[in-house]
Amino acid sequence: MSASPVVRRSSNASGSLSPPSTDGLVNWYEAEEERIINLLSRKLEQLREEKIALENTLEAESESQVNRLNRELSVLRRQQQQQQQSQSQQGGQNGVDAAQPAPATSDPRYPSSEIMLDAMRRENESLRTRLMDIENDYIRMRRLNEVYREELIEHRRRRLRFSCAASAWRPDR
Repeated sequence: MSASPVVRRSSNASGSLSPPSTDGLVNWYEAEEERIINLLSRKLEQLREEKIALENTLEAESESQVNRLNRELSVLRRQQQQQQQSQSQQGGQNGVDAAQPAPATSDPRYPSSEIMLDAMRRENESLRTRLMDIENDYIRMRRLNEVYREELIEHRRRRLRFSCAASAWRPDR
């Protein structure tokens, strides 16, 4: 696999070297082309193997994340059931009818009121933070606008003074 062309010698009656023949150049070109194709084929195969390895890694990571989330969800559901059981037991001790079924706890479409309240508190806090940021931006822009307004007024005063001074000054005739 050399990068330089092979010079073929042809012998003739005088025994001198002749330039490579057209057939020799064609053969060299075909051999070089085949070498490049083989090299690219090996690289392509290597890339395919790397792609498969990356896909397998990604699949394993995704599966790991799904399993972790499933475990967390199971723990949260168990905690929610335990809370509701303890609340129903306390309700039974306080004379409240414990035979009433609790709302569907295992159905994620109906989260508990505590979860909803917590989510609303987080959203409220997020909105308050956003409002503060917007108010701060408004104050900053208002101050900047005031500075620009003062600069404009000063610029107009200077322009007026200059135009008055220019009209008052008259060259000697």
